[in-house]
Amino acid sequence: MTTQAKSRSAWIAGLASALALAVLVPHVVSSSFDDTREIHLVVRDMTYYIDGHDVPNPTLYVRRGERIRIRLTNRDLGMSHDFGVRAWQRGTGLIDGPGEAAVEFVAPKAPGEETYSCTPHGEMMRGTIRIE
Repeated sequence: MTTQAKSRSAWIAGLASALALAVLVPHVVSSSFDDTREIHLVVRDMTYYIDGHDVPNPTLYVRRGERIRIRLTNRDLGMSHDFGVRAWQRGTGLIDGPGEAAVEFVAPKAPGEETYSCTPHGEMMRGTIRIE
């Protein structure tokens, strides 16, 4: 093998190692400090939205046994809203007018679906959590 071919092979091996580290390190770092995944929901016009998206009352997808933090931002002036999963007895508590609250939970170990809703407006503000 020529010197140029050896140099190219060494460069490619170094690049492959750097790419492998770039993929692996963020997963190791994030799981070693806080393995809780945050979902940011925003309430506007009496509807839940994932922050930055326009799908009303979206289905939330979680993995079995995953630690989840729901951060709820209320942007409805003069309205009280919350986020709750009645079956799991977990919720944020009411947010009166603009403000934020959060709730954390561990998703069930079994796959399935559960309903989330706003206590005062459950007929309009409700969605599904899908455990996969």
